[in-house]
Amino acid sequence: MRTRTFILCLLALCLSTIRGYASGLGDFRVNARFLTDRMAFELHLNSNQYNDLYEINYDFLCNIGPYVSGIAVADTRAMDAYYRYLDERNDDLRWVLSQAEYVRFIDIEYFFRPIYAINNVCYLRVYKIYPNRTHFYFGPPRHYLTYRGGHCRAHFGGVSYYRRNYPARYHHPVYSRPCRVSPQMRPHDFAGPRPGNRPPQKPNWKPAPRPDRKPVSVGRPNYRPPQHSEHKPQARPPHNPHKNPGFKPQERPTRRSEVSPDKMRPKQIREKSNIKEKERKSLSKRL
Repeated sequence: MRTRTFILCLLALCLSTIRGYASGLGDFRVNARFLTDRMAFELHLNSNQYNDLYEINYDFLCNIGPYVSGIAVADTRAMDAYYRYLDERNDDLRWVLSQAEYVRFIDIEYFFRPIYAINNVCYLRVYKIYPNRTHFYFGPPRHYLTYRGGHCRAHFGGVSYYRRNYPARYHHPVYSRPCRVSPQMRPHDFAGPRPGNRPPQKPNWKPAPRPDRKPVSVGRPNYRPPQHSEHKPQARPPHNPHKNPGFKPQERPTRRSEVSPDKMRPKQIREKSNIKEKERKSLSKRL
Protein backbone atom coordinates (compact mmCIF):
# COMPACT_ATOMS: atom_id res chain seq x y z
CA MET A 1 0.00 0.00 0.00
CA ARG A 2 2.77 2.39 0.88
CA THR A 3 4.59 1.54 -2.31
CA ARG A 4 1.51 2.29 -4.38
CA THR A 5 0.99 5.60 -2.61
CA PHE A 6 4.61 6.55 -3.18
CA ILE A 7 4.33 5.74 -6.89
CA LEU A 8 1.15 7.80 -7.24
CA CYS A 9 2.75 10.75 -5.47
CA LEU A 10 5.81 10.50 -7.68
CA LEU A 11 3.63 10.36 -10.79
CA ALA A 12 1.68 13.42 -9.67
CA LEU A 13 4.92 15.31 -9.06
CA CYS A 14 6.14 14.40 -12.54
CA LEU A 15 2.88 15.54 -14.14
CA SER A 16 3.00 18.82 -12.25
CA THR A 17 6.53 19.58 -13.40
CA ILE A 18 6.32 18.20 -16.94
CA ARG A 19 5.11 21.58 -18.18
CA GLY A 20 8.43 23.06 -17.22
CA TYR A 21 10.40 20.65 -19.45
CA ALA A 22 8.25 20.46 -22.58
CA SER A 23 10.21 23.00 -24.61
CA GLY A 24 13.17 23.01 -26.93
CA LEU A 25 14.61 25.84 -24.84
CA GLY A 26 15.02 23.62 -21.77
CA ASP A 27 13.52 23.86 -18.31
CA PHE A 28 10.94 26.65 -18.05
CA ARG A 29 11.62 27.31 -14.39
CA VAL A 30 15.39 27.55 -14.76
CA ASN A 31 15.15 29.83 -17.79
CA ALA A 32 12.51 32.03 -16.13
CA ARG A 33 14.56 32.33 -12.95
CA PHE A 34 17.79 33.12 -14.85
CA LEU A 35 16.09 35.78 -16.97
CA THR A 36 14.36 37.29 -13.92
CA ASP A 37 17.59 37.26 -11.90
CA ARG A 38 19.46 39.27 -14.56
CA MET A 39 16.56 41.71 -15.03
CA ALA A 40 16.39 42.34 -11.28
CA PHE A 41 20.15 42.84 -11.18
CA GLU A 42 20.35 45.36 -14.04
CA LEU A 43 17.07 47.22 -13.34
CA HIS A 44 17.54 47.29 -9.53
CA LEU A 45 14.15 45.76 -8.64
CA ASN A 46 12.72 45.09 -5.17
CA SER A 47 11.46 41.75 -3.82
CA ASN A 48 7.81 42.27 -4.89
CA GLN A 49 8.87 43.13 -8.43
CA TYR A 50 11.25 40.18 -8.46
CA ASN A 51 8.49 37.68 -7.54
CA ASP A 52 5.95 39.13 -9.98
CA LEU A 53 8.53 39.29 -12.75
CA TYR A 54 9.27 35.60 -12.31
CA GLU A 55 5.58 34.76 -12.76
CA ILE A 56 5.36 36.84 -15.95
CA ASN A 57 8.47 35.29 -17.48
CA TYR A 58 7.34 31.78 -16.51
CA ASP A 59 3.90 32.27 -18.09
CA PHE A 60 5.49 33.65 -21.24
CA LEU A 61 7.86 30.68 -21.66
CA CYS A 62 5.06 28.20 -20.96
CA ASN A 63 2.76 29.83 -23.54
CA ILE A 64 5.33 29.75 -26.33
CA GLY A 65 6.49 26.21 -25.49
CA PRO A 66 4.23 24.44 -28.03
CA TYR A 67 5.40 26.83 -30.78
CA VAL A 68 9.17 26.61 -30.29
CA SER A 69 9.70 24.05 -33.05
CA GLY A 70 7.65 26.19 -35.47
CA ILE A 71 9.43 29.37 -34.40
CA ALA A 72 12.79 27.74 -35.09
CA VAL A 73 11.86 27.14 -38.74
CA ALA A 74 10.18 30.57 -39.13
CA ASP A 75 6.63 29.20 -39.37
CA THR A 76 4.17 32.07 -39.81
CA ARG A 77 1.53 30.79 -37.38
CA ALA A 78 4.11 30.00 -34.72
CA MET A 79 5.71 33.43 -35.02
CA ASP A 80 2.32 35.15 -34.82
CA ALA A 81 1.60 33.28 -31.59
CA TYR A 82 5.06 34.11 -30.24
CA TYR A 83 4.73 37.85 -30.81
CA ARG A 84 1.21 37.85 -29.40
CA TYR A 85 2.43 36.32 -26.12
CA LEU A 86 5.50 38.56 -26.17
CA ASP A 87 3.30 41.67 -26.40
CA GLU A 88 1.16 40.38 -23.51
CA ARG A 89 4.26 39.75 -21.43
CA ASN A 90 5.67 43.21 -22.13
CA ASP A 91 2.28 44.76 -21.35
CA ASP A 92 2.15 42.96 -17.96
CA LEU A 93 5.58 44.32 -17.14
CA ARG A 94 4.26 47.90 -17.44
CA TRP A 95 2.33 47.42 -14.18
CA VAL A 96 5.26 45.86 -12.34
CA LEU A 97 8.09 48.16 -13.48
CA SER A 98 8.16 51.89 -12.97
CA GLN A 99 8.26 54.23 -15.94
CA ALA A 100 12.03 54.79 -15.69
CA GLU A 101 12.68 51.07 -15.23
CA TYR A 102 10.49 50.21 -18.20
CA VAL A 103 12.33 52.67 -20.45
CA ARG A 104 15.62 50.97 -19.56
CA PHE A 105 13.96 47.59 -20.12
CA ILE A 106 12.96 48.52 -23.69
CA ASP A 107 16.51 49.61 -24.53
CA ILE A 108 17.97 46.22 -23.53
CA GLU A 109 17.44 43.84 -26.43
CA TYR A 110 18.02 40.58 -24.55
CA PHE A 111 15.26 41.57 -22.09
CA PHE A 112 12.72 43.15 -24.44
CA ARG A 113 13.04 40.43 -27.16
CA PRO A 114 14.46 37.51 -25.21
CA ILE A 115 14.35 34.72 -27.86
CA TYR A 116 16.02 34.38 -31.23
CA ALA A 117 16.59 31.50 -33.65
CA ILE A 118 19.53 30.55 -35.82
CA ASN A 119 20.05 27.38 -37.87
CA ASN A 120 16.58 26.14 -36.86
CA VAL A 121 17.34 26.27 -33.12
CA CYS A 122 15.89 28.72 -30.55
CA TYR A 123 18.02 30.35 -27.87
CA LEU A 124 17.70 32.89 -25.06
CA ARG A 125 19.64 36.07 -25.75
CA VAL A 126 20.50 36.57 -22.11
CA TYR A 127 22.79 33.52 -22.23
CA LYS A 128 24.95 35.29 -24.80
CA ILE A 129 25.60 38.10 -22.32
CA TYR A 130 25.80 35.89 -19.23
CA PRO A 131 27.26 32.53 -20.32
CA ASN A 132 27.65 31.20 -16.75
CA ARG A 133 24.23 29.59 -16.20
CA THR A 134 24.94 28.36 -12.69
CA HIS A 135 25.56 31.77 -11.13
CA PHE A 136 22.63 33.76 -9.66
CA TYR A 137 22.73 37.16 -8.00
CA PHE A 138 19.59 36.48 -5.93
CA GLY A 139 17.97 33.47 -4.36
CA PRO A 140 15.03 31.65 -5.94
CA PRO A 141 11.67 33.48 -5.99
CA ARG A 142 9.26 32.93 -3.14
CA HIS A 143 7.06 30.50 -5.08
CA TYR A 144 9.74 29.08 -7.41
CA LEU A 145 8.54 25.46 -7.07
CA THR A 146 4.85 26.07 -6.41
CA TYR A 147 3.80 28.53 -9.11
CA ARG A 148 2.12 26.79 -12.08
CA GLY A 149 0.62 29.63 -14.10
CA GLY A 150 -2.21 30.69 -11.79
CA HIS A 151 -1.84 34.38 -12.73
CA CYS A 152 -1.80 33.83 -16.49
CA ARG A 153 -4.19 35.88 -18.62
CA ALA A 154 -5.99 32.73 -19.72
CA HIS A 155 -7.47 32.45 -16.19
CA PHE A 156 -8.73 36.06 -16.20
CA GLY A 157 -10.42 36.34 -19.58
CA GLY A 158 -7.42 37.91 -21.31
CA VAL A 159 -7.10 40.71 -18.73
CA SER A 160 -3.81 41.35 -16.97
CA TYR A 161 -3.78 40.12 -13.37
CA TYR A 162 -1.07 42.65 -12.47
CA ARG A 163 -3.13 45.52 -13.81
CA ARG A 164 -6.03 44.54 -11.52
CA ASN A 165 -3.74 44.32 -8.48
CA TYR A 166 -1.56 47.30 -9.32
CA PRO A 167 -3.24 49.87 -6.99
CA ALA A 168 -2.90 47.63 -3.97
CA ARG A 169 0.73 46.70 -4.61
CA TYR A 170 2.49 49.50 -6.52
CA HIS A 171 2.24 53.25 -6.62
CA HIS A 172 4.82 54.22 -9.26
CA PRO A 173 3.97 55.92 -12.58
CA VAL A 174 3.12 53.52 -15.39
CA TYR A 175 4.64 53.57 -18.86
CA SER A 176 1.73 54.64 -21.09
CA ARG A 177 3.16 54.44 -24.63
CA PRO A 178 2.54 51.48 -26.98
CA CYS A 179 4.86 48.61 -26.14
CA ARG A 180 4.33 46.21 -29.04
CA VAL A 181 7.26 44.69 -30.89
CA SER A 182 7.66 46.05 -34.39
CA PRO A 183 6.98 43.57 -37.24
CA GLN A 184 10.29 44.61 -38.82
CA MET A 185 12.06 42.70 -36.04
CA ARG A 186 10.94 39.30 -37.32
CA PRO A 187 13.79 38.82 -39.86
CA HIS A 188 16.22 40.04 -37.21
CA ASP A 189 14.99 37.53 -34.60
CA PHE A 190 14.26 34.51 -36.76
CA ALA A 191 16.43 34.80 -39.84
CA GLY A 192 17.00 31.46 -41.57
CA PRO A 193 20.45 30.16 -42.47
CA ARG A 194 22.04 31.79 -45.48
CA PRO A 195 23.46 29.19 -47.86
CA GLY A 196 26.86 30.05 -49.25
CA ASN A 197 27.49 30.37 -52.96
CA ARG A 198 30.69 28.34 -52.78
CA PRO A 199 30.99 24.65 -51.86
CA PRO A 200 32.67 23.79 -48.55
CA GLN A 201 36.42 23.85 -48.80
CA LYS A 202 38.78 21.19 -47.49
CA PRO A 203 41.14 22.09 -44.61
CA ASN A 204 44.30 21.95 -46.74
CA TRP A 205 42.73 23.28 -49.90
CA LYS A 206 44.49 26.19 -51.58
CA PRO A 207 43.34 28.01 -54.68
CA ALA A 208 45.48 27.69 -57.82
CA PRO A 209 47.79 30.67 -58.45
CA ARG A 210 46.63 33.10 -61.03
CA PRO A 211 48.83 33.54 -64.16
CA ASP A 212 50.64 36.83 -64.64
CA ARG A 213 49.38 37.18 -68.18
CA LYS A 214 46.17 36.23 -69.80
CA PRO A 215 46.43 33.12 -72.00
CA VAL A 216 46.51 33.77 -75.74
CA SER A 217 44.06 31.81 -77.81
CA VAL A 218 45.78 29.80 -80.56
CA GLY A 219 44.06 28.77 -83.76
CA ARG A 220 40.93 30.74 -83.05
CA PRO A 221 39.82 33.01 -85.91
CA ASN A 222 39.58 36.66 -85.21
CA TYR A 223 36.11 37.84 -84.68
CA ARG A 224 34.74 40.26 -87.21
CA PRO A 225 31.47 41.97 -86.56
CA PRO A 226 28.89 41.64 -89.29
CA GLN A 227 28.87 44.52 -91.72
CA HIS A 228 25.64 46.37 -92.08
CA SER A 229 24.33 47.61 -95.37
CA GLU A 230 24.96 51.20 -94.46
CA HIS A 231 28.68 50.52 -93.94
CA LYS A 232 29.28 48.67 -97.21
CA PRO A 233 31.72 50.36 -99.65
CA GLN A 234 30.10 51.95 -102.68
CA ALA A 235 30.63 50.33 -106.08
CA ARG A 236 32.98 52.17 -108.45
CA PRO A 237 31.01 53.75 -111.34
CA PRO A 238 31.96 52.54 -114.85
CA HIS A 239 34.01 54.81 -117.09
CA ASN A 240 31.91 56.79 -119.53
CA PRO A 241 33.97 59.00 -121.89
CA HIS A 242 30.90 60.88 -123.07
CA LYS A 243 30.33 62.35 -119.70
CA ASN A 244 33.91 63.52 -119.44
CA PRO A 245 34.99 64.86 -122.85
CA GLY A 246 38.35 66.13 -121.63
CA PHE A 247 39.41 62.70 -120.40
CA LYS A 248 42.16 61.00 -122.52
CA PRO A 249 43.31 57.54 -121.56
CA GLN A 250 47.04 57.07 -121.39
CA GLU A 251 48.63 54.93 -124.12
CA ARG A 252 50.55 52.02 -122.80
CA PRO A 253 53.86 51.19 -124.59
CA THR A 254 53.79 47.90 -126.45
CA ARG A 255 56.35 45.42 -125.32
CA ARG A 256 58.41 44.12 -128.24
CA SER A 257 60.11 40.81 -128.16
CA GLU A 258 63.86 40.79 -128.63
CA VAL A 259 64.81 40.00 -132.29
CA SER A 260 68.23 38.83 -133.34
CA PRO A 261 70.14 41.13 -135.74
CA ASP A 262 70.08 38.44 -138.46
CA LYS A 263 66.35 38.45 -138.60
CA MET A 264 66.30 42.21 -138.91
CA ARG A 265 68.41 42.16 -142.18
CA PRO A 266 66.82 42.06 -145.64
CA LYS A 267 66.23 38.70 -147.35
CA GLN A 268 68.91 39.10 -150.13
CA ILE A 269 71.65 40.04 -147.67
CA ARG A 270 70.79 36.99 -145.63
CA GLU A 271 70.99 34.73 -148.65
CA LYS A 272 74.46 36.08 -149.65
CA SER A 273 75.74 35.63 -146.15
CA ASN A 274 74.54 32.06 -146.17
CA ILE A 275 76.34 31.33 -149.49
CA LYS A 276 79.56 32.77 -148.19
CA GLU A 277 79.27 30.72 -145.06
CA LYS A 278 78.89 27.52 -147.12
CA GLU A 279 81.93 28.35 -149.25
CA ARG A 280 84.01 28.95 -146.15
CA LYS A 281 83.04 25.63 -144.73
CA SER A 282 83.84 23.73 -147.99
CA LEU A 283 87.21 25.43 -148.21
CA SER A 284 88.02 24.43 -144.70
CA LYS A 285 87.25 20.80 -145.53
CA ARG A 286 89.65 20.79 -148.46
CA LEU A 287 92.48 22.12 -146.48
